[in-house]
Amino acid sequence: MSPACARSMALILSLFALQSCAENTNLTQPETEGEHTRATPSFAVASNTWTEKAPIPGGSPRFGISAAHFPNSAGQSLVYVFGGTDDEGGTPFGIAVYNAATNSWGGAPGGPFSVSVYQTNGVGAIGTRLYFSGGYNSVDGGVQNFTNRTWAYDVVAGQLIRRADMPKFTAEGVTGVLDGKLYVLPGQCSADRWPLPGYCETEDIRTLFRYNPATNSWATRRSAPHFHSGGAAGVIDGKFYVAGGVRNFGNQAVSDLDVYDPATNTWKTLAPMPKGGRAIGTVLDGKLFVVSGLDAYVYNPRTDKWSTIADPARGHDAVVRVRIDGNPHLLAVGGNHGPGQDIPNASELYTP
Repeated sequence: MSPACARSMALILSLFALQSCAENTNLTQPETEGEHTRATPSFAVASNTWTEKAPIPGGSPRFGISAAHFPNSAGQSLVYVFGGTDDEGGTPFGIAVYNAATNSWGGAPGGPFSVSVYQTNGVGAIGTRLYFSGGYNSVDGGVQNFTNRTWAYDVVAGQLIRRADMPKFTAEGVTGVLDGKLYVLPGQCSADRWPLPGYCETEDIRTLFRYNPATNSWATRRSAPHFHSGGAAGVIDGKFYVAGGVRNFGNQAVSDLDVYDPATNTWKTLAPMPKGGRAIGTVLDGKLFVVSGLDAYVYNPRTDKWSTIADPARGHDAVVRVRIDGNPHLLAVGGNHGPGQDIPNASELYTP
């Protein structure tokens, strides 16, 4: 190699080494104040946590509400809250709507509506309508009056429509939707409008009722193996799961988990809850999430096992799934802390 070529090669190697060193230095040196490449801090909410959200408006807390999720035309999660009262037998409420994307409350389209009922059998969505049935509509002399009415709120038309009455006067039950039909398992019921006399027989309390919106008619299905007054429920893979609650007399806590298969009209008992009692529940990512007082659990149907999750700060009357920025969450609303404690109107959002 000529001396000129050797000098050129040495110069090239020196420049390459200098560039490599500079690149390595850039990779290892921390960013300094004022650089445009500074990292943006993350404000993501930690997983398995509850966060307080905007309270239900109106000033007065709401007890005995029912709730359901239905997205608006923009794809935002809306939570429709039906009925309730500021105390058992007190002031009734109508329909309130929560927007999970904006963390704000408003009224229902077409309203205001008078929904003088509390502690219904829950809410089920079929098409553009949200169906709810039963509950208590008043208190006379300290005795709660049952109702057997069925209502459908059309979220598009903004109409509250009376549908066929249930065969029994019922309350404190759970509702699920299977194959476009409403399945209702009551928690309490009366053969007529008054609790005494005329309470249903034990078998009637556990009777599963099915409503067909196409024919506007009710039918009875096979009775559940256990009582689930004030229980939690959800539909997973075409089956109706019902957990917890209390017996219809004595307020004895129930920890049983039963699942109904509409294809065979049969029930099966699965792994019990870690702790029984009144509860609320919904389904998220194929699992049943249950909040019982200040305790919270999740059930995995694939393993038939329960796990504990973070506990909410207060008790609630309803919980529904919502999506915020494409991510799944649970929203718990209404309810009370427990005997002798205040009845809050606050809402809490759970991030799984």
